Amino acid sequence: MVSIRGYGAYVPRYRIERSTIATQHGTRASAGELAVPAHDENVLTLAVSAAKDALAHADVDAGDEGEREGIDAVYTATVSDPFDERGLGAHVARAVGADTEARVSDHQGSARAATNALLSARDAIEASRAERVLLVASDALAEPAGSSAERTAGAGAAALVLDDDGIDIATLDGTGISTTGFVGRFKGSGGGARTGDSRFNRERYIETVSEAVTGIDGDLAPQRAVMPTADGGWGSRALRALELDAEYDSTFEAVGYAGAASVLLDLAHGLDDADPGETVLLTGYGPGGADAIAMTTGDDVSEAPDMTVSEYIDSKEYVTYAKHRSYRERAGARGVV
Repeated sequence: MVSIRGYGAYVPRYRIERSTIATQHGTRASAGELAVPAHDENVLTLAVSAAKDALAHADVDAGDEGEREGIDAVYTATVSDPFDERGLGAHVARAVGADTEARVSDHQGSARAATNALLSARDAIEASRAERVLLVASDALAEPAGSSAERTAGAGAAALVLDDDGIDIATLDGTGISTTGFVGRFKGSGGGARTGDSRFNRERYIETVSEAVTGIDGDLAPQRAVMPTADGGWGSRALRALELDAEYDSTFEAVGYAGAASVLLDLAHGLDDADPGETVLLTGYGPGGADAIAMTTGDDVSEAPDMTVSEYIDSKEYVTYAKHRSYRERAGARGVV
């Protein structure tokens, strides 16, 4: 059975309060904060930081040169790579020292990319195409000044090391899928997010996620749920619709919505607080549909990484609105690979 052997995360140190953004544009203030990438951070550097944390937690070397085991593949997920032709996988692999034979796979275009990549990595291990896979999701969202999406655009990254060697943070158990083709929130090349009618999108979200969750075989009674969306309240609504009594793990209030990265970042946050033997429900939702994955935590979940998600969140420094805009635009700028 494929399991999570180690995990890691990274949240930029800089923050801006959503009320600061609202005040700047004379709009309604909302509670919470957003993580802001520093002037020298982007989707790739965030990914590498999280990947290194996960490898250290799993006690794995990226390459296979020392006594520790290496990785065979690197899978990445993002919705904010500023390049139309580049990908993250190969660059993450080289940055962490993976062998040149390591396979890479890039998943983009939807926040669902994180669970797509997770299921693809699981399938590769089960089919013996890879023994150990590093999976990284990373995003630094940049939205137009004054837009409603600007007030929720976050940044962060998280990573998992997967294998079937029996060192269990959590095992991957049942899976449910709902592919509808419904788009909802979307972004054009170089533009800001378009969300459409919020109430209609929320109803379709609950319907789609519920179908994916109920597609998991067996009686599901999770103790923890990870269900990130661009609107921080949709996940808890879906839990109520499914009549599931689970702890809702979310970084939305402290970090904002970080696209595909929120899926693994919220999962890491939940694993930090989980006890052995708990069932964790993970969903990934975005244009095209939803995936649902049930996990069971193992004894090793008690050993958290050196830096937990909460510790990243608590280690912060506030920036002005001007720096928030400057840093985000720089993080999303097209430039030299």
